[in-house]
Amino acid sequence: MKNKKIFVSNLICLLIAGPVFSQDVSVSTFPRGRAVENKSEYKPHVGFLAGAAVAEGSGKTSTELGVDVGYQPYIPLGLAAEYSYSEVDDGSKIQKRNSIWAKGTYNLGGTIPVIKDSYIGMGLGAVLKSDGTSYAAAPLLGFDIPIHVNDQIISVGATSRYAVVSDGDADTLLVSGVVKFWY
Repeated sequence: MKNKKIFVSNLICLLIAGPVFSQDVSVSTFPRGRAVENKSEYKPHVGFLAGAAVAEGSGKTSTELGVDVGYQPYIPLGLAAEYSYSEVDDGSKIQKRNSIWAKGTYNLGGTIPVIKDSYIGMGLGAVLKSDGTSYAAAPLLGFDIPIHVNDQIISVGATSRYAVVSDGDADTLLVSGVVKFWY
């Protein structure tokens, strides 16, 4: 329960801080939607995640590893697919979880460092375990800070999700560092 409160409070702070700190209306933290006008605006990427998974009620942390592939079909909206693996200790047993997510995000903008490179969104997916498959939904929050290396754009960031899992399985807070390669 504590993990869920921390995640929700951080999300609320981000949503409130955007309009408060964005003084120039033409450079809003919440960009207006528009169609992609050239190929580079699709922003396709492949990302690698490494982080921690904490099951609700156990307090024990395990490793999470994953791969994320996505693009931006309509500015400022993003779509991605993610595969991740973790071993979650729910207090009674260790579950090996293979998770497959479809994610939709709203990419923030503006001029404020970190917030301009942040996103909020929702993930829907399936959690594959040895004793069956559960469905899951997860609000998510993250950022990708771009770094230009020669002609390649790489971003370094972080993402957090609170996965609400069906079938009575332990809900899980997932926090990961992310490196993405943009094409």
